[in-house]
Amino acid sequence: MESRHLEETGTWLQENAGIRLPSHFSLEDLEKTLAEQIEMLVERNFQQFVLLLYQVDVSEKKVKEILAGQNYPDVYRSIARLIIERQTEKIISREKYRQPPEDLAGDADKW
Repeated sequence: MESRHLEETGTWLQENAGIRLPSHFSLEDLEKTLAEQIEMLVERNFQQFVLLLYQVDVSEKKVKEILAGQNYPDVYRSIARLIIERQTEKIISREKYRQPPEDLAGDADKW
């Protein structure tokens, strides 16, 4: 994962998942911190956990597979990894399909 994608994913998760990260962090730091937050959400505010999965647009099938096949605490780390991967996919997709801003001064030539 490119560092800019990691940073953007970390920023999004800080804003939307309520995690706190140091100014410089690794993928492992992000996974660990997010896994801890997921565990807390599952135990204390399951609805918020489900909302986070919805916001990130994580595959329900993949989450169910993780929940069915893994034990505590690996399950939280795996869900964290899934969230990070999906958020990164969305960032890359937006970069790929982003339209360059149109030159407004050149609009007169189009007419």
